[in-house]
Amino acid sequence: MITKEFGVDFFSDGGALTLGTYGVVEPDDTSKAGNEDGWTIKAVVHEDYFEWVNWFEACHDVYGKVWGDFEDEVFADSEEGFNHFYENHKPKAWNYDDI
Repeated sequence: MITKEFGVDFFSDGGALTLGTYGVVEPDDTSKAGNEDGWTIKAVVHEDYFEWVNWFEACHDVYGKVWGDFEDEVFADSEEGFNHFYENHKPKAWNYDDI
């Protein structure tokens, strides 16, 4: 398992660094809903003029699991898995004051 930290491994000049909502399903969704890249992302989508995800859990049949919060820590089964997830689901930098 590896750990990536906000401010060390990824940054945000604008304040927030959160996962986008495309392809995200609710945590209690039992379907195998997935994205074209093979990741199934489960999270609570927050909405207040803008939609975002803080804590998430993502699974991939090949790359394993990636989970966490890009404003704090993100964990992954492997470096390769984290890199694949980050390449396909790069978090968005934005400012909470914009909502």
